[in-house]
Amino acid sequence: MGRGFLERLIYRKEDEKLCGNVQQLVSRMLDGKLSDVKISASLVCLKHKKSPQLYRKVLNTLDRYNRIKYRQPDSTEVSYPYRMKKFSPYLLIPAGIVLSLLPDSSVKTVFHGELLSRPATKDIFDHLSLSPLSIEDSTQMLKNMNFAFFNRKLFLPELSSLNGIRQELNINDVFSVVERFLSPVGSEFMVAGVTSQKEAEFISSMLDGRYRKFAVTVGKEPFPDIVDSTYLYINGKPVVEVDIYRYGRPFSYREFSVGGHVRFIKELLEKKLPEFEHLLFLNGALLLYLKGRVDSIEEGYSLTEELFYKYDFGQILRNFQRYTDYLNYKNIYEL
Repeated sequence: MGRGFLERLIYRKEDEKLCGNVQQLVSRMLDGKLSDVKISASLVCLKHKKSPQLYRKVLNTLDRYNRIKYRQPDSTEVSYPYRMKKFSPYLLIPAGIVLSLLPDSSVKTVFHGELLSRPATKDIFDHLSLSPLSIEDSTQMLKNMNFAFFNRKLFLPELSSLNGIRQELNINDVFSVVERFLSPVGSEFMVAGVTSQKEAEFISSMLDGRYRKFAVTVGKEPFPDIVDSTYLYINGKPVVEVDIYRYGRPFSYREFSVGGHVRFIKELLEKKLPEFEHLLFLNGALLLYLKGRVDSIEEGYSLTEELFYKYDFGQILRNFQRYTDYLNYKNIYEL
């Protein structure tokens, strides 16, 4: 039933090739014009017809539903999966906080996600008290702090409305792939992670032309942090090989709870985990190299290290948290 339904919508019978009506199909899903059964059938069939071109059409359709009018093209989108990765140390969160203090504000990091029925990346931002309650407040935080988290339920609620159906299907559907690249404020720079060279090629083909410059790291889990030796793809080409042993030991994989993630990030910024600082500096270097702020990973490593030891980032994190609290409760203060 599902295949026949999809064929009527997005295939030309004469040549069996996908046509532009895939946008119409996605729009009908987002507009609530399809039943749950038809949405499920569509998602299953789209998964089986997976291609960079088809997934790019889905992503372009989602762009039309983005409710954020503010654009910050010189920002960097950090594309963490929406489901929390238990073995990921989320090093680009503290790296973004450290680099937010660059005098020229050359690195502005943008994160996004949503609360799910299972542990989610947004849970980490919530427990860190770094999750503004409105689009306007997230935008204000990005302008003033060079760092911000955006809640998808606020800027793309139509996609959020499909969460229940997607959870029941329990498949790696098209939205699971593309939701990392929603680019809420039109970032022209992006960093993502994959688990294989084949996946890196797929993602690079799908994103070709969407960003001015994007980086893809290859690791054991699909998160963008550098935690071990890796190849760094820039705009789809393997440009840099990172040898972790030049800087220290690789990250020892261990399972984190939400609270474990939060403690790790806080203690790292408070300089209580010196054995992991080289990983923080490497991920700062990744952001700097992507933006063209430095000419090599080594130069970016040194710059991040210098900045890290210059300030009390435990206090900087508390300042971020206080500013987020102010944004979230300013209406109460004004009353």
